[in-house]
Amino acid sequence: MTFNKFVPCIVMNKIKYIIAILFPLFLFINISQAQNFYSQVSSKKVQVGVPFEYSVVFTINTGNYTPPNFKDFDVISGPNQSSSYQNVNGVGSQQIIISYGLVAKREGKFTIGPSSTMSGSQKLETAAINVEVVKGNINSNDNETQNTSKNSSGDLFIKTSANKNKCYVGEQITILQKVYSRSQIVGFQKFSQPTYEGFYSQAQESSSKGQVAIENIDGVSYYTFELFRTIAIANKSGKTILNSIQGDIVIRKQTTAKPKNIFEQFFGASSYEDIPINTKSKSIAIEILPLPEIGKPESFIGAVGDFNYKVDVTRNELKANDAFNLKMIITGNGNLKLINAPTLKLPDGFESYDPKITESNNSKMFDFLIIPRKEGVFTLNNLDFSYFDLNSKKYITKSAKIIKINVLAPAENSNEAKIFSSQTKIKETENDIRYIKKEDFILIKSENEFFNSFTHILFLVFPLIALATGLFLRKNHIKNNSNIILVKERKAAKLAKKQLITAEKLMKEQKKDEFYTEVLMALTNYLGNKLNIPKAELSKESITKSLQLKNINHLTIQNLTNTIDTSEFAKYAPGSVSGNLQEVYNNTVELIANLEQQINKKI
Repeated sequence: MTFNKFVPCIVMNKIKYIIAILFPLFLFINISQAQNFYSQVSSKKVQVGVPFEYSVVFTINTGNYTPPNFKDFDVISGPNQSSSYQNVNGVGSQQIIISYGLVAKREGKFTIGPSSTMSGSQKLETAAINVEVVKGNINSNDNETQNTSKNSSGDLFIKTSANKNKCYVGEQITILQKVYSRSQIVGFQKFSQPTYEGFYSQAQESSSKGQVAIENIDGVSYYTFELFRTIAIANKSGKTILNSIQGDIVIRKQTTAKPKNIFEQFFGASSYEDIPINTKSKSIAIEILPLPEIGKPESFIGAVGDFNYKVDVTRNELKANDAFNLKMIITGNGNLKLINAPTLKLPDGFESYDPKITESNNSKMFDFLIIPRKEGVFTLNNLDFSYFDLNSKKYITKSAKIIKINVLAPAENSNEAKIFSSQTKIKETENDIRYIKKEDFILIKSENEFFNSFTHILFLVFPLIALATGLFLRKNHIKNNSNIILVKERKAAKLAKKQLITAEKLMKEQKKDEFYTEVLMALTNYLGNKLNIPKAELSKESITKSLQLKNINHLTIQNLTNTIDTSEFAKYAPGSVSGNLQEVYNNTVELIANLEQQINKKI
């Protein structure tokens, strides 16, 4: 009977164990699917009669899509379907977007209900989105989180936030500077690590780790990037303003400009443009509360947080004039870096020195060297440690154990030992300390001194010469690399050489079409960099004009245009061009070398 009862218990325990393993997996699958099917709006605050966009994003295979009920809005366009490819943190994904153009009928606050679809046998729904409809112009300053440039209107802003807007002196807070953008973020310029007056601050590693992420905030998708993360500890009370930060955020926007030449038409060079936008965050206020004076113990040395405390000595018995170490160890969380060494109250006849301080992640140790000068039994007290506890908002005192030190009589040869010897009993040696001679004597210089010698002066002057040389070389390096146009000109030939190496491999593999494409790219990239012609304006006419202005040989220009014509014809009409690839390759190498020599000579 006992065995039969025990078997079901084992089975039930196994079932519970399997459920405990599978439940987080099912939860992860549901969350992952929810992130792959969501809705968003172009703005959550719109005007009556002004169109805005509602869209649903799919990154999974679905079926039976059902749109929401737009009862409070007029649908002026849609459903419009488009697809896009995005790459976030090195992971690519295909998106299908179904969008609608909506116009609000009247003022008020309205809710666009969820969209739904089927993924396999599971029904998925997007979150409902609240939209506020107002009459007249929308003041972009109403958005409490935006601190944007004049071009953004809520689409680009930097948000400064702290995990606490009220804290005590000595309490640690975390301050974040984070970028939000509706357009793709491609870079940052002119930003510097922020500093905060009235705080001890220490920069931390950003959670973004150099990668841009995508966040959906109340139905609106943003590209986000954490610029700075700082740990700060307030060192004075009062209302403190965390200053704003300012710099250029480079975003990528689509443009409607028509292509200017065949290169733009083929490569789509004019489809997007990178725009630097000067953006400034909004400053925020932090209220710093003073530590209460009521109940503050004498042993309080400014510690704020949650700590443990331990006191120990290296030995409890020693002779006078010998030394021992007193170690005070503080562990826990709080403002460890700002805790100063305590002032010891030692018995009369004890000497102490400044402590050796050792710090780790969550501990700090003060190691005092102490020398007793008198014999006897002594008690070390007044070694308690106090801190302000943030949870209870009270001072807490950690009492130290009572330490007794037994000091024995000093050794006979110690400094304080009272032992006298007659001068006649002490043998005088050449290398020992001699007795004072009262008669006249003459000092003779026995060897050359290092001080003021040639070697001494050389050691003093050499670091200055090395420093001046280093500064001169650094200045030249910065000067040579500060002008992007000049850098491109210098590296144009090197980049063309790399592409010609690829063309040579294609030539050996008899891949004629790819060969001509690589030759064309090598020539156009070289000329664009060398002549400072933007890709948007790169054409045979602009290249010829720039070369003529630099008085390049007419035959060289004619050879260049012929090579470009041949390569373009081979690229856009594959298989129609024949010829000796080795001869084309040699002509291209010779052509670039000839151009490099003539252009550099003109410069």
